Amino acid sequence: MKTNSVLQYMLIAVCLFISGKMTSQEMVTLPNGGCGRLLDTNTSSSSDGGFLCFRLGKEAANPGNMTDTDVNSFASLKPGTGAGLFCSMYVGVGTSGADFQANKPVYIDFASDGFNFNPSFNGGNFVFYNNGQEVYRTGINGHFFFDFGDNQERRIIKVIPTAAWDEVQLAFGEAIGIGFSFSQMRVYNILSEYYLAPMTYLSQPSDKTVAAGGSTTMTAVINNTPTDETPDNITYQWQVLNGSTWTNLVNGTNYSNVTSSTLTISNVPVGFNNNQYRVVANSSFHTCSFQAISTVGRLFVNSVNVPGAISADQTVCMDISNDPAAFNQTTVAQVSGSAEYQWQSSADNITFVNITNATSATYDAPPVTQTTYYRRGVRSVLNGNTTGYQYSNVVKVTVKQNCLIKCIITNRMLYTKLNSN
Repeated sequence: MKTNSVLQYMLIAVCLFISGKMTSQEMVTLPNGGCGRLLDTNTSSSSDGGFLCFRLGKEAANPGNMTDTDVNSFASLKPGTGAGLFCSMYVGVGTSGADFQANKPVYIDFASDGFNFNPSFNGGNFVFYNNGQEVYRTGINGHFFFDFGDNQERRIIKVIPTAAWDEVQLAFGEAIGIGFSFSQMRVYNILSEYYLAPMTYLSQPSDKTVAAGGSTTMTAVINNTPTDETPDNITYQWQVLNGSTWTNLVNGTNYSNVTSSTLTISNVPVGFNNNQYRVVANSSFHTCSFQAISTVGRLFVNSVNVPGAISADQTVCMDISNDPAAFNQTTVAQVSGSAEYQWQSSADNITFVNITNATSATYDAPPVTQTTYYRRGVRSVLNGNTTGYQYSNVVKVTVKQNCLIKCIITNRMLYTKLNSN
């Protein structure tokens, strides 16, 4: 029983230790964009020494600011002006607890400025140590002879140490140098995790064309490849522009998946023509929140709104002329794209067949020998999308064999006989 109790207390102590380390890694929102978790450190150190290093104004200051919750405070390295032999200086932070993992990104909020005129080798490096031994190094800058400006805006530098470590330093080293150096390197924050703001899209909505009654999709995907820089808990909300107001869509007859990366638009009515859509993506990580609004995708609905009407019924006679008059349109077809026509004929007003080369708005039929029916089909072509044909009214051309009046002339006399009674 005592053994179990001891194990329980040890387990509780471990949990409290772990939770304490987690809560000490505070989330901070950075003024240069993004949000991150401060590196969990409990030691800091600095040095502005070196062997035979005679530089005026050299300084290594405020190393603890690199993991301070004041995101605008910084640690500073100033190489100074003068001459030196084996000059070296650094600011660093670390932990007396467990090592930091190998091959896990570290994000350094860094900036530099100044002017150098030095016939020397000099440079800044991020150097990682484990138990006092250097295990990894990466350069920030390096110069030989002349550097007319080492100005770097405040930015995030991603470093991936290849070995476990317990201390990181911003170090400046100079083998032999003489000249002028008016420069400063600054580290504002060192972060164990960093999330970009604003979020970026891998793909954006594109314009779509669909026939009325059809279906289509709009897609926008946030860049969330599996790295520390990507946001978590992404949500999507599709919107449509009503007048000058963006309105959230809801799932229904025409819309589905309105809160996913791909919006589906179904049974598209003609009234959706020229609708504009966008998606708003949101993400949060502890105290950090992000939002990204996509570009706009426009929906074009291809439709035949009015097929139009043609005129008119006719009667032709074989003994006079069996050539019908040309068919004209009495009502113009209304389409959302470009109109294409196809005239058809039928002998029974049931089965219609296309007439070769009859693809204009009007049609002049050749002579006919039997009663024939005609109609005109129209379809719309928009952005490569083609609707089906819709048809006009049917006109009938009736064929008669004989239409001339034949008069019979005779000299026969007709009379009546009077009754004497």
